[in-house]
Amino acid sequence: MAFKKPSINKISTDIKELSIYIRTLKKFGKTTLFRDSVIEKYGDADRGLLVGLGAEIGYSLLDNLNTTHIENYKDLVDLKKWLIDQKGKEHNIELIAFDVAEELIPIIEKEAIRLSVIETKKPCKSINSAFGGYGAGGQKVVELIKDYFLELRKAGFGVWVIGHTKFKNIKEKGNLEEDGYMTLTSNLQSNYEAAFGDVFDVTLTGYIDREIEEETVGEGDLEKTRRKATGEVRKLYFRSTTLIDAGGRFAFGAVPEYLVFDKPNMAKEFIETVENGMKLSKSNLANANEIKQEVKEVKPVAKEEVVEENLLDVVNEIEVEETPPVVNIEKNRDLKAKIVSKFKTATKEQKDAVKQIIAKHGASKLDENEPTQMFEEALAVL
Repeated sequence: MAFKKPSINKISTDIKELSIYIRTLKKFGKTTLFRDSVIEKYGDADRGLLVGLGAEIGYSLLDNLNTTHIENYKDLVDLKKWLIDQKGKEHNIELIAFDVAEELIPIIEKEAIRLSVIETKKPCKSINSAFGGYGAGGQKVVELIKDYFLELRKAGFGVWVIGHTKFKNIKEKGNLEEDGYMTLTSNLQSNYEAAFGDVFDVTLTGYIDREIEEETVGEGDLEKTRRKATGEVRKLYFRSTTLIDAGGRFAFGAVPEYLVFDKPNMAKEFIETVENGMKLSKSNLANANEIKQEVKEVKPVAKEEVVEENLLDVVNEIEVEETPPVVNIEKNRDLKAKIVSKFKTATKEQKDAVKQIIAKHGASKLDENEPTQMFEEALAVL
């Protein structure tokens, strides 16, 4: 392979350039959001493709949805080859969604088991015993997941993976006193979940926030309290909270914490939120240049009236207007646990970058009383 020379990365503001891992509870509207996003963006259902996996065939009631179905790894590879080789010939697909993640895993595990038999020349009946055991089978699955989706991304496709959620008890390593805390995250085991988190730009989590009322029924010994839902709000989270696991590579403040799903068709608002977040994620230098350009276009003046330093002063004045740093101790504790876990296997460059971020905020360690932005920046590096 020829060496690829370095080039300056420029952030695109097209949702097609963003890889999305979206997981919610069942029937939240994930597949519908994908279908509507394709039509909203391109006005043509053929520009998108929903890949049903394994036992997932839950799209028979969705009209104007371009679909196919995959049941084994060979078909998965053939699909990828067709998508890449025939782009612009047999199809003009731009966005692809794989539905669902938990049906994809068994397909790839079977391939890892097959490869184990070929390589070790020994029988293998489970992923736990593949490649000699000790987690090697799972590592192979992670490798196959990353390779597959990275190749599609490099070919210029916008890739989504759809999954489901589950509440899990998270306990920090080394902390034997506390029972941990509950968080809504993927229903996949942690190493498979991490594989998607590594490859995809954003991880979105859907949650239904229900309003609960209690009422007392019966009398005397038969008296009991019943809880019933009186209302609900569907939310798609872009950022993690103490309850919700989500996040991405958007710059701090570029996207809201969550988007309320209160319309039959959320595609327009969703695309606007994502693409605006991509725009706001450009570096400060890029934003400064855009501001200077806007100043020039709005009020053209003679050269002798304004010099470059004055324009820089305008930019600096805008940047000086800062709000006090936000300190969310509960969120800091959650982010700290993730940072500590990832730091152990991080590269030297990543570790040095984290140390620089901590120093930049005037801290000497991951103190939970420091600004939450410090923890978010450190986790983004890892």
